[in-house]
Amino acid sequence: GACTMQRPTTRSRASAGGGKHVPESSRAKSDYSEVDDTETEAETENDGDNDAGYLADDQGPKRNRAASAPPNTPEVNFRNLQTSSKWFPNAYRPPDTVSPEEEAKRKRAEFWTRTRWTFAMFLSFLTVIASGHLYVMALIIVLKVGMFKEILTLKRDREKDARIPYFRILNWYFFIICIYFVYGKILQRHIQIVHLENPIVGLLTTHHSFKSFVFWTMGFCTFILQLEKGTYKYQFTQFGWTHVTLLMVVVSASCMINNMHDGMVWFFVPVCLVIWNDVYAYVFGRFWGKTPLIKLSPKKTWEGFLGAFLTTVIFALWCGYLLGHFEYMICPQEELTLELFPDLRCERDPNFVPSIPVGIPVWLQRASALPGIDALRLGDKIFFAPFMWDCLNLSVFASLVAPFGGFFASGFKRAFKIKDFGDLIPGHGGITDRMDCQIIMSVFVTVYRTTFTFKSHPSVAKILSQVDLLNSNEKKELLNRLQNAMIGGAAE
Repeated sequence: GACTMQRPTTRSRASAGGGKHVPESSRAKSDYSEVDDTETEAETENDGDNDAGYLADDQGPKRNRAASAPPNTPEVNFRNLQTSSKWFPNAYRPPDTVSPEEEAKRKRAEFWTRTRWTFAMFLSFLTVIASGHLYVMALIIVLKVGMFKEILTLKRDREKDARIPYFRILNWYFFIICIYFVYGKILQRHIQIVHLENPIVGLLTTHHSFKSFVFWTMGFCTFILQLEKGTYKYQFTQFGWTHVTLLMVVVSASCMINNMHDGMVWFFVPVCLVIWNDVYAYVFGRFWGKTPLIKLSPKKTWEGFLGAFLTTVIFALWCGYLLGHFEYMICPQEELTLELFPDLRCERDPNFVPSIPVGIPVWLQRASALPGIDALRLGDKIFFAPFMWDCLNLSVFASLVAPFGGFFASGFKRAFKIKDFGDLIPGHGGITDRMDCQIIMSVFVTVYRTTFTFKSHPSVAKILSQVDLLNSNEKKELLNRLQNAMIGGAAE
């Protein structure tokens, strides 16, 4: 009869003896008996990566898939995406089969959900801003905790985590130590000013850098002791992933807190500029967008990008002019307090004093001369504070450069084949989806301030923070000199 050939259903390989094929069922036994521990461990870990559902960009074991590849249809591709992204079961939707009317209805519902939550988040943000610097700092820490959790989850393998005791706890331990080190440096002088004799504060601030390093070293040694055979690659990948995430998340948060303590306006204005630019890029792109801007984000258009730029510049000038009149926004916060809605008072910095004359055209002067309303009449010139130029520079960066933080996040999500980093905020995604542009913006504000606007000057709060470092005899000597100086000044 005719001879037929049947495709083998098991993999085989040649043995070292004479080319004999070994079936897959006996391969595991030969792996542990015929090769050394290094090769066995590598093969076991690679197989584990593939079985755990690593994404398409990860390199699994090379196999011959050409002969058994499924047909290239939308339904099959959808099933493949669901299989390769089992940690994100809601990341992909099946091919759209709805009618145009239903699709339009869905987009309208999504638009109004996004709008409602935008207003809710902004009103909550304004409430926290008015509550005080300490509460804003707490909000920043909460947001960074959410970002750290969302990013850390992207490379998580629950099966391998179960094999390693306390592995996730160790990641959060590194996060806490990093928070303690970075924020402790920022807040050390403020804490010493408020509670100079509190033993708990002294325990936290004394030898702060050395304690931070000792704590990190303890975590590092614990990580080495937890290394599990068969998961070396996964553990070291997680170690690097954790520290890169900490660098991105904690450094940006420290920049925000530094900016805030030198004046709430340096935190509030940049955040509002990014939010304004994002909202109006969405509005202009939705109603007038036709020209695609970048391949990473197909919904981004040139119309939305340019429209958001123009409106952000106008908003920045108005915001800088308005906020410069509120001392709460421009006064640096030298002391930490739990008081709600504090009333800050300070000597106005020259950067917020109107001193730059700008000429007013004659036609605008005539147009403002309304009969019976002299208060609206403009003179031949108007004075602006230098801070308005700072706002103009910040608006240009927020419009032209900060959106690339969002493009980076879009490419990042495409690499992991997810739609959003999370689903905590309806219509917006996760916390990281809302904070992607704020990361690069906060760093820019810190660099801009230290380069162009920051001026170091002594204050009572800073002097008191140094007095706490003196011993008893030096404090008595300082007190006597201050008394003599005060008596001499009163006599004169």
